[in-house]
Amino acid sequence: MVFNGSPGTGKTTVARLVGKILHAAGYLSSGHTIEVDKSGLVGGYLGQTPGIVKERIQEALGGVLFIDEAYMLAGRDDDLYAQEAIACILTEMENHRDDLVVIAAAPVSTTCSSGK
Repeated sequence: MVFNGSPGTGKTTVARLVGKILHAAGYLSSGHTIEVDKSGLVGGYLGQTPGIVKERIQEALGGVLFIDEAYMLAGRDDDLYAQEAIACILTEMENHRDDLVVIAAAPVSTTCSSGK
């Protein structure tokens, strides 16, 4: 899932509720939420990131991994650490599809067309 909204609009609160709802419905084994941002997913050197991502996934199993400010992971093509994190997240999502939900949060874009 991707939650898009301005700061303070309740993205984190809704992510927590999603976990509880899916647990109550029998889709997740616990329904808890692990909240991370880019700094909680990438390592200090290439090759370290997959281990960190797998640790966060293990913590989130049975519930929701909520990635706040997820756009920071996909912001630049030359950010090898973020690319490594995204690749690992995708692999882990597939490996644990029966007991994990990943929610990415991003702010609403501030650019728009005025039509003038």
